[in-house]
Amino acid sequence: MSKHNIRLKDIAEELGLSIPSVSRALNNKPDISEGTKKKVFELAEKLHYQRNEFAINFKNQQSFIIGVIIPQIVHHFFSNVISGIINQADIMGYNIMLFQSNESFESELKGVKTFQKSMIDGLIISLSDNTHDVEHLKYLQAHNVPVILIDKITNAMDAAKIICDDYKGAYYATEHLISLGKTKIAHITGSLNPYTTKERFRGYKTALKDYNLVFTEHLVKKCNLVSTEEGYTTTLTLLAGEIIPDAIFCATDPTAIGAIKAIKEKGFRIPEDIAVIGFSDWNMSSVVDPPLSSVSQPDYEMGKKAIELITQEIQLSRENKPIEYQTYVMETSLVLRESTLGKK
Repeated sequence: MSKHNIRLKDIAEELGLSIPSVSRALNNKPDISEGTKKKVFELAEKLHYQRNEFAINFKNQQSFIIGVIIPQIVHHFFSNVISGIINQADIMGYNIMLFQSNESFESELKGVKTFQKSMIDGLIISLSDNTHDVEHLKYLQAHNVPVILIDKITNAMDAAKIICDDYKGAYYATEHLISLGKTKIAHITGSLNPYTTKERFRGYKTALKDYNLVFTEHLVKKCNLVSTEEGYTTTLTLLAGEIIPDAIFCATDPTAIGAIKAIKEKGFRIPEDIAVIGFSDWNMSSVVDPPLSSVSQPDYEMGKKAIELITQEIQLSRENKPIEYQTYVMETSLVLRESTLGKK
């Protein structure tokens, strides 16, 4: 008898018991005598019997797997979100299956279909920049698979949502630049399709209005990938324009780091001539020259919250109880460094 393929039937035959009796003994059911349980457990251990958890979960219609779809795994913000998700999932007894969409709607669809075949219990997703409808996510909900939206969300579906206060973070970043006496504040943003960049743009514009500064369309530049390279080239375009900014608020830290490179290359002083502030507070922010002021996001905590919500919804769904969807807004904070404050 191979110890790698021990079945309940093998234990039952050796002990002269029925298969249901062995199963109930291994599950410590009260209708099985302690003596029988002892014999079953001792033989199971001797034969290195392992329960088929997949079959058990399939029977119970629960896999204890949660799918996670995010735009970029290597992104500082999302890597911290993933850490929060994985650590909290481990505590809650769930495993994580991860898929990267690369900001592609088609890849996002592929990920959802893959997860459907894998019988996930729930899905945590940050939408791609190019997601134009959410029927694939509504389909999951209709088939009792809870969906939690995190960071990049949509109002086109009812679901629990976890976001940071992008609007307030952008407002405070712009307000900080204004407090330094800056009046020609440029904004480098990405696509205004995602909720996050929309809110950061709105915070920037509102701060200008509240402090009686004129919003200038020429000082707003859009990038496709909001990368360091695009931050660099976009800033060169700004510096070649008719209105040279005295400050730049960037929607991401990589674009801000690219902006710093361009500003220094053109001989401007930071922050005396042009101050720079980013968003997300990447690890690189503190080691660039000069160190970058940025808006810090509660990324790890957002990941933890997502697991808490999804496990609650999974349980409610299994019990056929109603689910009340809420949007959870988590606070940002300013981390000020030399790119706006100068050397101390």
